[in-house]
Amino acid sequence: MKKLLVVNAGLAALLGSGMAEAGYSPYYVGAGLGATGNNGNESQFCPACEGSQFKMRNDKRDNRGYKVYGGANLTQNIGVEIDYTDLGKTYDADMYRPTLDGRAERAHAWQKTRGIGVSAKVNRRVTRKTSVYGKAGAFAWENKNQMDYTNLDGISETYKTKDEGVSPKLGIGLEHEITDHVSIQVGWDRTFNNGKGNQFLHLDQNKNYADLRSVKTDTDMVYVGATFNF
Repeated sequence: MKKLLVVNAGLAALLGSGMAEAGYSPYYVGAGLGATGNNGNESQFCPACEGSQFKMRNDKRDNRGYKVYGGANLTQNIGVEIDYTDLGKTYDADMYRPTLDGRAERAHAWQKTRGIGVSAKVNRRVTRKTSVYGKAGAFAWENKNQMDYTNLDGISETYKTKDEGVSPKLGIGLEHEITDHVSIQVGWDRTFNNGKGNQFLHLDQNKNYADLRSVKTDTDMVYVGATFNF
């Protein structure tokens, strides 16, 4: 993550120098808030957990995302953008395994995803103050994984791990100028495969806890943002 920040900073500096020579100075920064959703499913939790029941959670309080971004337009139609995005929970599920004596194992597991994106951006003006745009690039993500587990005797434990990776990212949106320097955006982003594999909870040969690994989910974020152009 730190290496990517250094590379992004260097890229931005080079682009800025080139634009200055070409007579452009259309830089911008902004921030947005939105709602997220993903295609995670029950089968990704623990395929080896026989006799267990699984249920995905969909808590709107956990499906909130935000982003801060900055970029530069190389021409009137082509630009580059760098963003930091927090997607909230990109996997969130419960496990329940009852036994014949009335006891039960329970677990709540989730992953939270955040990362840095670098995208090429294409703009097209549709009215004097309104433009549509599309973006394509890469998203360097970090997942924080956690499982709260309660065994048959009512004893609780918490397990945590982290994963990192790089995935493709796409986006489209509409931008409207309020003033010469301020505009608003309504957009949709999708990041693909935000995770390491297809199984969150891994067990050892004795069916005990072995490891947590984030699972691959495609995550959508619909957001509203405010942009300052300078």
